[in-house]
Amino acid sequence: MLREELTRWVGDVDAFRTDHWRSGPAVFRPGAAGPSEPLTLDEIDAALAGGLLRTPHVELARAGDPVHSATYTRPRTVSGVTGPGYADPDRIRSLLAEGATLVLRNVEHWHPRTRALTTRLQDELGRRVEAFHFVTPPGAQGLDLHRDDADVLLLQVTGSKRWTVHGGPTGDADWAPGAVADAGPALLETTLRAGEVLYIPRAFAHRAVGGEGLSSHVSLTIREVGARELFRALQHLLLDGLRLPARPLDDAALQTAGEQLLRRFRQRLPDLSAADLLAFARDAQRAEGDVPGLGASPGIAALAERLAAGASE
Repeated sequence: MLREELTRWVGDVDAFRTDHWRSGPAVFRPGAAGPSEPLTLDEIDAALAGGLLRTPHVELARAGDPVHSATYTRPRTVSGVTGPGYADPDRIRSLLAEGATLVLRNVEHWHPRTRALTTRLQDELGRRVEAFHFVTPPGAQGLDLHRDDADVLLLQVTGSKRWTVHGGPTGDADWAPGAVADAGPALLETTLRAGEVLYIPRAFAHRAVGGEGLSSHVSLTIREVGARELFRALQHLLLDGLRLPARPLDDAALQTAGEQLLRRFRQRLPDLSAADLLAFARDAQRAEGDVPGLGASPGIAALAERLAAGASE
């Protein structure tokens, strides 16, 4: 099993899996061997100034509430077609200075180096990985105490942030992500500084407040499937390739369709295992998050060079 990227974040992978994975929060200080900076503040400035970032990739929050997008975005008109929600960098910087938190969602969609990072971790973990970047002023809190439907590995990039992590839901498989009123006693209280890594298990409630300097950190969310994804996997594995009439016209035709379904179930169910369902569901979830074409081809410049070389022959 490949472990190179995960090792950069947590050090000893075996110890991480045994002592912390899905069981408790932990802080890692990997030092020079740690993960490289996936997205810099200069790159964030450049992306905002580029004019193409828009909601929901760009959002702001303050004291647990989302900031209305009209206060930091504006419409753009291209060839007579007006589209809303484009990031206004001047307004965003003003709101940051006033205590708002900048949230960049799914950075892997538009930042190739971050995409390469999430792809490496996906390959190592066998799960879908997404990247979110947070920029928070000193003393500010963007989100209230909440639970995420994902394991989280986060890297402090600049400044510092004070984290409080509580336990997960107890004995309730029907818990939901989102704000939490009471999560019980804190399991971990720590100030994360540049280069340090925090692991928060799935569904463990947490909150954070900006510390000294402008805090920026990247959160890698490691997604997990649920009952809905397992059900979809079962449907696919049982029914793939089976063709039934969409609207049988009479009882006899309906009965025939039902018999075909039952026959297929009897044929395939004995060879299916829970591990098959889980593997297929995770692969399908990863495929849903793929960004078509990002880094998949040599690019337009390479095409121009190839055409120029052909013309000179």
